[in-house]
Amino acid sequence: MDFKKLFETDGDERAVSPVIGVILMVAITVILAAVIGAFVIGIGDDQSTVPQASWDSNQDNQVDNGEDVEVEITHQTGATIDESNLAVTIDGDDADDWVTSTSSLSPFGDPVSAGSTYTITDDDDSGDNDLNEGETIRVVWTSDDGGDSSVLFDFEVQ
Repeated sequence: MDFKKLFETDGDERAVSPVIGVILMVAITVILAAVIGAFVIGIGDDQSTVPQASWDSNQDNQVDNGEDVEVEITHQTGATIDESNLAVTIDGDDADDWVTSTSSLSPFGDPVSAGSTYTITDDDDSGDNDLNEGETIRVVWTSDDGGDSSVLFDFEVQ
């Protein structure tokens, strides 16, 4: 068997592979773009809009000085928010449950708008649940259906 004749052509034969390759690449690109576009558009419809608001905090007394510690979180400006959509947490735990009964805890008020204040007063002699230096207090917003949430503000206890 002569292997040289196996690979020789008489000039009339042309390869079709490059044309088919280009057509397949274009088809794959179009299909991929359609799938990604449908996925992105579908996700955008299901998300709730996070309210835009500016917050401020104030801490009276340092944790280590032996006096009561009071932290105030105030809604400064921005969107009015239903109080049922907000939660205040201390290191991930709900502040309403975390602060001891001897502490004073007052809610923002409904609806939460500019000037609304949430105050956590922790009596230094109240026991195991005292505020400690480095703990993080967060204001967390959750959508009505509970599907979306976002941290609107955080504050580190000093």
